[in-house]
Formats: sequence, C-alpha cells, structure tokens
Amino acid sequence: MGNYHILDSQATDITAQDNWYVIDTKSLPENLAIKNIHLSELLHKKERLDVILPFTDVLNPQDLLAETLGLIHRRSSRIGLWANTDLSTEQIDTLLKSRSDDSLPLLQHLDLIILYQPSFADGRSFSQARHLRQQGYEGEIRIAGDFGVDQIAYLKRAGIDSFIITAEDLNDDVVNAFYALPSSYDGSVANQLPMFRT
Repeated sequence: MGNYHILDSQATDITAQDNWYVIDTKSLPENLAIKNIHLSELLHKKERLDVILPFTDVLNPQDLLAETLGLIHRRSSRIGLWANTDLSTEQIDTLLKSRSDDSLPLLQHLDLIILYQPSFADGRSFSQARHLRQQGYEGEIRIAGDFGVDQIAYLKRAGIDSFIITAEDLNDDVVNAFYALPSSYDGSVANQLPMFRT
C-alpha cells in the first residue's frame, strides 16, 4: 500500500501521520488505506487502533462485522467507515441515525468516512459528501479511487477533506488543482440583498 499518498485539503502530504487501519474484506479496494489488518489480528492487539470498517457490512445485521461491531468499538481508539458510491442517501441516513451502545447517534462516533469512487465518470461521491455535511457530519471525509485532477477543487467544495493519490499521479498539476477555484460559483458567497429597497 506504499504506492499511495494522502493529501489534506491544502495539498499537504499527511501520509506519515495517518494511523488508520482498514479491516481486510473480500470487497476491499486496493488503494483505500495505507495499512490493512485482519479482524482476528485486531481482536488480539493489546493497543487500540484507528480502524476503518465497510459501511455496507455495518448496515447488514447478518454480517460478522456487524455482530462484532461492539467488540471492535471497544478495541479501537477511533472508528471510520468506507463506502462505494453505490451507497444510497437513505442507507447513509439509516446508519447515521442508528444508535450506538451508549445511545448516541453513530454519527457522533465516526472520525472518518472514506468514499471510494470506482470510476472517473461516477460522480455520486460529490452528492454523498454533500449529503453527509448537510446531515451534520463534522468528521473527516476522504476520497479514494478513480477521480480526476480537475475534480479535486469541486470535491473539496462538496465537503471532502483528504484525498488518496497514487504515487505516479502525485505531481505539480495535482497540487495546483487544490487551488483551481479560488472563489465560489454556487451562490453561497453571494451578497445578500433585500428584496425591495426604499
């Protein structure tokens, strides 16, 4: 997994400071995290790790990860989730409104959500990130997968905080893309004018 870099929203390489371990599953994409761990290894670790789980496995009550979620939570210092772009906003809402052991919404326990975009042409990650922010999620949202340099500024605007970039794609064009849109065109910074003037 050393062929990837994690850049924050200012294009600073934060790979060395990243402590997240993603749980190995059959559906795990290649460039989702720098470090992987098997569930059995996690449960036998003495130290508490920062752990990323599959969103869909946590949603599915019959899945092994869902059954052991409480145990994983007690063995982890921070919890993150990853999801493919086929995750619907209804599924996101179901999970974010679900309650944890201490009856707080799961939303308040998540420190990281990774949105995996399998194809450059798949723009659902923009909507998912925006929806998470509108639902009040304040943790880190990270994008991984196949996104283009020209999408970075727009992904930032949608609410993405960090980006997993392959080593061969990391160049000046990528860094410059973080600052490609210095002003907003979505109306969010438009001057508020009265409807009528007297």
